[in-house]
This record gives sequence, C-alpha cells and structure tokens, in this order.
Amino acid sequence: MSWIRPLLLVIAIGLAGLIGFRFYENGGFSAPIQSRVNKLERGNRDAIRALEAKLDPRSQSDWVNLGQIYTTYALMPEAEYCFQRAVALGSLSLEQQFKYGICLSRRGKLEKAIAVLLPVSKSNNELAVHANLQIGFDYLRLNKRDEARAALNNARTDGIAKLSLARILIREDRVTEAIEVLDGLIQTNPNSMRAHQMRSWAFEILGDEQEARISYDLSMHTSGMVMIHPLSRSWDEETVGRMGAAQHLTASSVALQQHEYDRAIKEGELALELIAPLWRPGYGIQMIQSHMANENPTEALAYLAKWLVHDGESAQLWELAGDAFLARGDAGQAEAAWLRGTQVRASRSVTANAEACRKLADLYATQGKTDLAVLYTGWHQFESGRLQWRDNHIREAIVLFTQASVQLPDEDRVWFYLAEAHRAMNDRAAAREAYQKCLAIDENHGRARVGLELSQ
Repeated sequence: MSWIRPLLLVIAIGLAGLIGFRFYENGGFSAPIQSRVNKLERGNRDAIRALEAKLDPRSQSDWVNLGQIYTTYALMPEAEYCFQRAVALGSLSLEQQFKYGICLSRRGKLEKAIAVLLPVSKSNNELAVHANLQIGFDYLRLNKRDEARAALNNARTDGIAKLSLARILIREDRVTEAIEVLDGLIQTNPNSMRAHQMRSWAFEILGDEQEARISYDLSMHTSGMVMIHPLSRSWDEETVGRMGAAQHLTASSVALQQHEYDRAIKEGELALELIAPLWRPGYGIQMIQSHMANENPTEALAYLAKWLVHDGESAQLWELAGDAFLARGDAGQAEAAWLRGTQVRASRSVTANAEACRKLADLYATQGKTDLAVLYTGWHQFESGRLQWRDNHIREAIVLFTQASVQLPDEDRVWFYLAEAHRAMNDRAAAREAYQKCLAIDENHGRARVGLELSQ
C-alpha cells in the first residue's frame, strides 16, 4: 500500500494547482463579488448575471461597463468595487473617469467624486460641461455655494446649470445677476415653465410687480420643462432600455408599428412576465394597443381592468376603454367610459380629455343626437384649445376657444381661457369682453376679476 501516499500527494498537488489557476484567472484576492441583483426584476437580474459570468477580470472596459450597470441599478458598493478594479488595471479614459465620478457621487463620497471629476471638467472633452454640472451639484450637497456657483458657471451652456445657478444667485440676494442668467435661458428655451416662474420670483424680490406678473402669466401657458436630468440619467435610461423587460417592450412597439400584431403581443407578454408580480401602465398600454390592432377588444379590456386595479382610473384609461367597448359593439359602455374620461383630468400634455370629447361627439352624431354632438364638439374644441394654450400656441388656442364659445356660451371656463389668451396677445378690449362674459356667468370667479383689472 506504499503507492497510495504518493498518489494522494500527486492528487493534492494537482488540486492545489487547479485552485491556484482558477484563483489567478478570477483576479486573485480581487476576484468579482457576488452582487445583490437578486433584489431586481427577474429580467434585469438574469441579464446582469449573464454579464457577470462573461466578465474578463483583466479587461478594464468590462469592469467599467459592469460598474456603470451596477450604478444604474443603485448597487453602489458593487459599482465602486468595479471601478476600483478598473483603476488598478491602468489609467481611465475621460469618459470612464466621468462614470467613476458619477458612481462616487451617488455613493455619497462627494469630495472624492469631485476629485475624480475635476480632470474631466478641465478638459476639452464634450463631457466637461456635464462634469462641471455634477461638481456643482456635489458642492451644493456639501453646502459650499461659492464653489458650486463657480462650477455651474463653467457649465452655463447647459439649461440645468443655468436654472441651478439662478436659484443660488436668488438665495444670495444677487437677483439682478439671476435675471440675466434666466433671460439667457429663456432665449434658448422660450417655452420653459420653470425659467419664467423663477424670473417672476426674482422680480417679486425686486418689487417690480409688473415684470413679475408678465413672467407669471408666461409660466401659466408654457409647458416646456428644463428637467434636473443630467447626462448620467440619460445613460441610465439607455442601459435599462437594453436589458430585461424593457428590450421586449421596445420589440413589441416596433412590431406593432410594422403591423406584426402576433409578435407585438408575444413580446409584450414576455415583458410583463419579466416584471411580474409588478405592474406598469406603460406595459399594459402596449398590450392594449396590440390587442386592439389585432381586433381582440375583449383581451384589451382584460388589461384595462388590471390597469384600473393596480393604478386606479385615469383619463387615458377611460378613453382606451371606450375604444375597446365600441370595438366589441357595446356603444352604451363606450359612451359611459368616455363620459367618465371627460371628468378625470389628464396631465398637461396628454390628449385623453380632448379625445374622449371628440369620440363622444362622433358617437352622438352617428346616433342622430344632434344636440349632444354639438355640445361635445364644443368641449373637444375647448380641451384642444387648452392643449394649445399650455404649449404656448396662443393664436391657435384663441381660434379653438372662440369656436368653443359658440357651442358653449354658458360655460365660464371657456370665456375665462379665451380672455387669458387675448390678454397674452395684448388685445385688451377682447380680453375685457371675455372676462366680463365669464363674470356674468360666475360673479365670484376670482382669477377673472384679477384678469379684468389687469386688462384695464
């Protein structure tokens, strides 16, 4: 039995060598960690696990890409670890360094993030503006306004930076400078609601009520949004869009546009399966539209019922429900759905209220109910006018409000919006006439009283 010991020794040395080789292949003591992607939706979890399995521990770009993905999904310790591994393999490019800085900022390591981002901010790279913007935000979080202002000044070509800079200047009682910044922003973004609103606040501080009122009025019929949505957030959206359920949702949308309805439904079902047991209205809407296009209104109604249970009612839900009921041949239910859709207010940019009115007018016209068809034609004109008004298309809004006033002469809302639109065009006589008609219907209409005084 003397041969057993040498054999066991050979096996032990072989296993030790194999373990050592695998240890080296996976990066030694800096081997990849087990991330917490089990907390994510199944589709995203599986996609990230696949990327982890393919990662080459000697590839700097692999570490950076995985770190960016972890950053997107708020797995911050794992993300920072990936960037540290990338740094250990050599100098990062400016883009990679920018991504590392974003990771550190979201991690809460603000001073370290600023140090990483500074070389990017001082470069001639197109990311310099975005790096300055992020540095400005980080200094604000550190309550260092002077440094934040300097960084945001360096990013003044960016609308977000201008808004943030104007806010700092207003808080520091440098209101005149803030107005100059806002005027520059409005030149490039004339439909920015926030810029006009902040300009109104600035003139209020200066005591210039007339200019404050002008900016306030402009903010009431503009809908453009300069969002605090830096480049890194756009990258997050792109990352999410390429993974898991989102890529199937995109595939479903493309198939629907190409009239491949069966494929659209199949891809949509896969998307919903990958986010289960969660629910998102956007995924449901895609399935509703796909089934409607495929002439399956009953299936569409089933998804509308899920939407109602999970998220409650909305104008868009009732508009689509009316379409499905009508396609199924149930005009009474379609009418009820659209009527409810006229009562639930949609958000600023959604056309559901106007569309529900238009569809009711068409339905009543086919049924020979002329009075109701005329009534809802008027409401369709009014709701369409409000959409034009909110997008600062004032002339178009005046045309629609004027048409609506013929159909709805006893509605104070119609006269009020018509008056506001005329005042925005500086037609004081027409504005006064419309305000007076509004007040004749509702003498306690406060905003109409204010508008009438301003039109004198």
